[in-house]
Amino acid sequence: MTDLTNQEIQALGRSVGLDIQEPELSQVAYSLNAILEAMSAIEVPGVNAVEPLPLLLPDSEV
Repeated sequence: MTDLTNQEIQALGRSVGLDIQEPELSQVAYSLNAILEAMSAIEVPGVNAVEPLPLLLPDSEV
């Protein structure tokens, strides 16, 4: 997987109401790309054979 660019990270942040600027942007980019790289190395046998289920919360917990 290729690393996310600073512009992509800023767009992701804006999509959830965050305005990420320097110097935090560089730190977030480094950490997020490291996490994504580590997660891509995880291999759980049979995980792709499991049908995902939606997360349904009671209205009081939303």
